[in-house]
Amino acid sequence: MVINATSFLYFLAATGDTNAEDIVEGAINGSRMVVSSFSQDWQDLVNGQSEIYKAVVAVSALCGVLFVSFWSISWYSRLTQEGFSNEVLNEMVYPLLVCLMLTVNNGQLLAVTSLMFRNTAINLNDKVLSITRDGITLRDAIRTTNMDQAFALSVQAQMQECLKKPTSGQDEQGNSINPQEICKQEKIKQVKEQAQEYKEKYGLSSYSNSWNPFDLAGQTINSMVQALSWIIFSGLQAAFQYVVQVSFLLNAYVAPIFLVLSLFPFGGKPIYAWVSGWLALTLVLMSHSIVCGIAASSIVNADSNNPLFLQLVEAILSPILALAMGAGGGMAAFSCFSSSARLISGRVFR
Repeated sequence: MVINATSFLYFLAATGDTNAEDIVEGAINGSRMVVSSFSQDWQDLVNGQSEIYKAVVAVSALCGVLFVSFWSISWYSRLTQEGFSNEVLNEMVYPLLVCLMLTVNNGQLLAVTSLMFRNTAINLNDKVLSITRDGITLRDAIRTTNMDQAFALSVQAQMQECLKKPTSGQDEQGNSINPQEICKQEKIKQVKEQAQEYKEKYGLSSYSNSWNPFDLAGQTINSMVQALSWIIFSGLQAAFQYVVQVSFLLNAYVAPIFLVLSLFPFGGKPIYAWVSGWLALTLVLMSHSIVCGIAASSIVNADSNNPLFLQLVEAILSPILALAMGAGGGMAAFSCFSSSARLISGRVFR
């Protein structure tokens, strides 16, 4: 999953901690918190400890008993008239499936099925991020670009301190010097060394086009504007990631409702919409990773010192495209499931 907690960077900078590695560590730890924040919810769901899920299952089970009771009357009437024909046996499959899913350990079987869909989406997304483009995997491109830009912004934050120094002075030997320029060069050199050490520590490759800290020396005036933009974009991007994760969990919570509603004699079954929802969310997750990965790999392989480009892609452009592709794929899958069900109906047990 692609997550960027850049707001941690500016929180640390605002509190006076402008050490580049500490800033990047804060961003990564924030990212991990976002990724793992829903782990306990899924464990409670599967272990039967989620009160919300148990309440949904209880209500759905009561509705299921009512629906199955009415269904059994018409089914028994057909059974007495036709005997155990293919059509009669076929009608038994789905009600039995509903009873099995909802009654085994308070819907645990259905919860495990939801977790399987979620894990499948995560694994597919991991495989997407492992794709190599221009000699670098999409995951490493995103990590490298975010790290480079974090260090670049750290340079800008530290150069604010250098602006407080005078532009002229003398050293111990009495030679004329520029304390402000010397401070800038020292900060750039220090952060660049920290960036290299950080890359070696986490096994990230060095790319000559990733960033050039010396080009940032004259950009300190725009640092506040860029800081505000980073906070906004990172907040939007983190919110999008949270919404996707909440959607996965919400889809698991409403599974019993969709399962029971499919007992109605509708032309289409809501359970198909539920399955299509998982496919749509998987497409959203993968599409977001692909777009962000391609953008990041383009940055590390081309000259780019714009620290807001990837954040703009991650926060706005990629979510819009991902949602469009996910919605289209989900609707197409629902139509396909509905059509396939009509073709398969009546052929089971033949």
